[in-house]
Amino acid sequence: MTIDRHRKEIPVGKYTGATLKQALGVPADHDLDQVLSGEFIEITDSATIVLEKGGEHFVSHVRRGGSS
Repeated sequence: MTIDRHRKEIPVGKYTGATLKQALGVPADHDLDQVLSGEFIEITDSATIVLEKGGEHFVSHVRRGGSS
């Protein structure tokens, strides 16, 4: 799998968004997105992610704050 265009090896299995970020080395204060068919899918810290084959692609970025 890749994270920010860098290859990373972690075991396949079930992760929460928070534990996946930790396994990938993403800072806790960053967002994590999975890239599927060119679309960026946000992974929340409480989401459940199942890694099945190891070919997944992820990107991390500074959280975007919203204003109201």
